[in-house]
Amino acid sequence: MFNTALIRTRLGQYGAAWLLAFVLSILAILAGGWLAHMPLVKVADLVLPVAFAGLTLAVLGVMIVTLTAGRETVATRLVIILLALLLFLPLLWAPVVGAVGAAWIGRVSIEYSAVYAQFRILVSQALFKLAGLMFANPLMDTVWTLFQGVATVIGFLASFFQVWPRLLRLLGAREVEA
Repeated sequence: MFNTALIRTRLGQYGAAWLLAFVLSILAILAGGWLAHMPLVKVADLVLPVAFAGLTLAVLGVMIVTLTAGRETVATRLVIILLALLLFLPLLWAPVVGAVGAAWIGRVSIEYSAVYAQFRILVSQALFKLAGLMFANPLMDTVWTLFQGVATVIGFLASFFQVWPRLLRLLGAREVEA
């Protein structure tokens, strides 16, 4: 009924995408600030839209490939599409966390980033509407904090479980060589 191997593969790809988006965004912002002698906040305003567009295209690509894969069951396709939709916003959070990390390293306030501020506003509005549908008295700060925590934990765990086995194999291979 379900192709669990494909679902696990897609979740592994999600973890790799989350980690890659985080690492590339923090490195791009720091390198851009250092090489171009630009304020980190301005570099973040350039990097974040590119990261959002790239992640959106990647998710759409995975969804299209999943829908057009002729040999998968409808149930498997639906699970993968549902996971892609549910994990899309936490995936977009990865480059934002990278921008926050770069700002922390550079000792600047990320709140001056127009893209970061717009992202927070749009996500807050979406979560507010969603919370309004689900709760009688929505507490937006609580929902926003919960979103940040869940998105960070999901991304970290997905990345950890993607990288950890490879790291163990690499370390095991080095011990054998020594």
